[in-house]
Amino acid sequence: MIEELREELYLYNLLRQIFLKEPTDKLIKDLSMIDPPEDADDEIDRGLKILLESIRKNEHRLDEWLEELALEYARLFIGPKNPPAVPYASFYLSESRSLMTDETIDVRKRYLEAGMAVKELYSIPDDHIGIELEFIYYLTQRAIEYFEDGNREEASRIFEMRENFFNNHMMKWISPFVEKILESSSEDFYKGIALILRGVINPL
Repeated sequence: MIEELREELYLYNLLRQIFLKEPTDKLIKDLSMIDPPEDADDEIDRGLKILLESIRKNEHRLDEWLEELALEYARLFIGPKNPPAVPYASFYLSESRSLMTDETIDVRKRYLEAGMAVKELYSIPDDHIGIELEFIYYLTQRAIEYFEDGNREEASRIFEMRENFFNNHMMKWISPFVEKILESSSEDFYKGIALILRGVINPL
């Protein structure tokens, strides 16, 4: 159980970093040390393979490619207006495609209940995909700590909180968000990370 959670923690850490801001030189170099999976049996492995192959293909022109990735990050997720892959849950969960809805407030309440304060750390709405992944990372980390301390009751409570967030919130909007990335980007780096995200949150 703990080993599985540790593997998941690594993926959530990777996902939250990539969706919160454009990739850094260090992140790309760290990823380049990973061997691609031999078999791509599921969406996570397929995404990882695409992601790592894109790094291998571009590592000889890393500075130039990082600039391209930064531009693509801005185009996909920021705009200036009408980005093709809006990174906010409320956009997909509200009929009017609005931002900062009751869904955003509900997400903020979940963070507070779990003891994670994000308002002081970020200047973006709480239902941004990067912040939601930060929350999943935080809960997974807490669950591991409680399991290691032998506090199964608290570990189960945190784990249940995490599963509830998956099932009743993230699974409702991640697939259309991922589809927008796959449709809108020709950059394999983002296509790969999109597949990993869907494989983690909404496995087929």
